[in-house]
Amino acid sequence: MAENVALSASQAKLVEALLAGANLTVAATTAGIAYRTANRWWKLECVQQAYKAGQKALFDQALTGLMLKVDQAIETLGRHMTAEETPASSQIRAAQIVLEQAISIHKMSDLEARLGELETQFGIKR
Repeated sequence: MAENVALSASQAKLVEALLAGANLTVAATTAGIAYRTANRWWKLECVQQAYKAGQKALFDQALTGLMLKVDQAIETLGRHMTAEETPASSQIRAAQIVLEQAISIHKMSDLEARLGELETQFGIKR
């Protein structure tokens, strides 16, 4: 694995613009550099690492926002699963969603336990 190298201010601006959704041409202009320079920098491992780290941070932020709505979603499913005014098809769909998610959670927990056992067996630390 390559050593982490600090980006220049212009490289950081380039990565920031790309993470905001700009194409390489627009990102180069935003960073105040030529397109050819941006294209060359884009191929550098340190720029790629910074971009991937930025993508992960944005994804984690989105997941956090989603997790804040889980309780509300569960309450909504529960309410509509049992409400008399809710059509039977919607009640069945709500029940299906709850069951599918419960099964997915069970499978994920099982996989995490098995992975942990393998990591212990082979001396791998996370």
